[in-house]
Amino acid sequence: MRITPRLCRRSALAMAVLYLPAAQAAETSATTLDPLVVKATSAAPVDDAYRPGPSSMVTGRATDFLSQARTVDQVSARMLEDIGADSLTDAMGYVNGITQGNTMGGTEASFIKRGFGSNSDGSILRDGIRQPRNTFPLFTAERIEVLKGPSSFRYGIQEPGGVVNIVSKKPQYAWARTISGKGTSFGGGDASVDVTGPLGDSGAAFRFIVGQQDEDYWRDFGSNRQTVVAPSLSWEDDDTRLWFAYEYRDYDLTLDRGTAFVDGDPVDVPRKRRFDEAWSRVTGHDQSFTARWEQDLSSAWTSRLSYGWNRRQYDDGQLRVLSVDEDGNARRRADANHGFDRRVIYTAAELLGDVELAGVRHEMTVGIDHERRRDYLADRYRGATDTISIYHPNHGDLTLDGATYLEDSSRRLHEINTTGAYFDDNLHLGERWILGLGGRFQHTELYGGRSRPFVVETDTQDNIFLPHASLLYRLTPQTSLYASYSESFVPNEPDAESGQRFAPEEGRGWEAGVKRSFLADRLQASLAYFEITKENVVVSDNGVSRAIGKSRSKGIEFSAQGELTDRLSILANYAYTDAAVLEDADGGTAGNELPNVARHTASLLLARELGLDPDYGRWRVGGGVRYVGIREGDADNSFSLDDYTVADAFIAWDNGWLGDNTHLQLNVKNLFDTTYYPSSIGDTRVVVGEPLEVTLQASVTF
Repeated sequence: MRITPRLCRRSALAMAVLYLPAAQAAETSATTLDPLVVKATSAAPVDDAYRPGPSSMVTGRATDFLSQARTVDQVSARMLEDIGADSLTDAMGYVNGITQGNTMGGTEASFIKRGFGSNSDGSILRDGIRQPRNTFPLFTAERIEVLKGPSSFRYGIQEPGGVVNIVSKKPQYAWARTISGKGTSFGGGDASVDVTGPLGDSGAAFRFIVGQQDEDYWRDFGSNRQTVVAPSLSWEDDDTRLWFAYEYRDYDLTLDRGTAFVDGDPVDVPRKRRFDEAWSRVTGHDQSFTARWEQDLSSAWTSRLSYGWNRRQYDDGQLRVLSVDEDGNARRRADANHGFDRRVIYTAAELLGDVELAGVRHEMTVGIDHERRRDYLADRYRGATDTISIYHPNHGDLTLDGATYLEDSSRRLHEINTTGAYFDDNLHLGERWILGLGGRFQHTELYGGRSRPFVVETDTQDNIFLPHASLLYRLTPQTSLYASYSESFVPNEPDAESGQRFAPEEGRGWEAGVKRSFLADRLQASLAYFEITKENVVVSDNGVSRAIGKSRSKGIEFSAQGELTDRLSILANYAYTDAAVLEDADGGTAGNELPNVARHTASLLLARELGLDPDYGRWRVGGGVRYVGIREGDADNSFSLDDYTVADAFIAWDNGWLGDNTHLQLNVKNLFDTTYYPSSIGDTRVVVGEPLEVTLQASVTF
């Protein structure tokens, strides 16, 4: 339990009431006080368990698992530690119904959720605030939450597949200092320092995290380096809570577009072989600032102000493989983009109430928000082309020297300004029924263009109302049945190459399911059926975007996670996703499956604490299996990616050698060295999965 000034004062007040002598109480007030009964229960801390805790993703207020009329998956702090996750991509490997999308050569996180999503869909949040496209290392992450289905009511412009939220590590009111380091069999590793504690008796606490990664890339050549510096500060008293966080990240990352497929099969070369050059990289820095102020206005009402500022600035060099013929000749082109500047500025004011009106309990959220998303590219270059043999590549021949400056596509700007007002009310109809009603009215302005001199290509406005509704029935104290409906809205960006404009995407989705808690709430399971329809879907094949009309995704998801016993933790899930094109008048893809969407995904993760003598430390062993089914490699369904199964294993040892805890952990990822292809954006840009990797981590907390 975190001991805060607020908790101390309230505890003192409760003790004063408990021990106030009867005579003194009579003199103080003519009203007789009812006896105050204090009950305490013990449970495993949420951050030390697989069991999901309450989430605020659905309506903005913390809601327990059985009261959520939506699917919210969580990857807890314990799970992140067990699987040795270094990035958001690693963490999402054990979430069902999720497959990988276009990662921009491994420099950006991209997830397809329930059939929909891309690296530019704005679906990745940090503490509920949208983030620019990025890779998202996990030095500052406490846990990951995934809200499935359309989420525009709360998060504005969104793809209907869902959103991913990174919950940051917050300052603590008990001193803790952790120094950790990790080495990898690929070469290099990472190190971090995490210090948190109170600032005297002021009611404030701080946290300061520094992380450094410097690893060799596992293919022929390359390396990845990134540095994170993240201070944060919190302050609270009885009625007020403030939190401020800043993060700076500097990076130099390998941009690797992967391998190629010819006639539907991967080219017959070693999986480590690259067809590009060492200068194919992304270098830049990111900054983010988040502030939140919560004020209790009364016992029933709380106000919340949120502000987020995020900026990403970077340059890249990209060697694009344009084609590979049957003889293994690859035609390549040297391209570069300088002066990317991506920003997200977000402000929201909310009022949260828990009141009784006409004999009905209402949990209400009323809010307004404004968001500005700015995506700017200063300079684009197109270099020369050459042809190499993929069997005997001649690296170093193609450079960016003499590249042509592209005036027509430089100075490219795309800006979205949105203002929204939203309302949500969860009505508790008796002890068993919860009816959720609400919606968002959103005004959206799009402005954009390109070229030197600048030519305006987009200057439009849209107004839209996005309703949502849900009904939840508490069948028993351990079982809930629910159904929900929600909508989404995304204004499509013009094509990066041609400037072609697309009508906005509109999504509609509903789901119905059952949730149940087992073993005194230590194990939670859910089963859901969903259907999502989206119009004006835009796809990209080999860098060219086009609208394919109307698509539909439907399926079933099952998940169970938590603690089977005091020593055994489990995560088990499965998802069936049928995502296909319904209408495509121009491209002829009607009936095709959506690219990179697997019909079947499943995972199993088990971890057990060994019952050994505690004098010899605490031992924990475990492993997991991840399965991803066959996926189509492009919108035309001209080739497919085989299904794959990847196994992982770990062993960890905690002891008191140094400080309060010394932690040693060995992870083996891709235990059987499986060759697999996680995603594709065309037959010349197919991602190659990482081979067997062994990591050894050590940390000391004191």
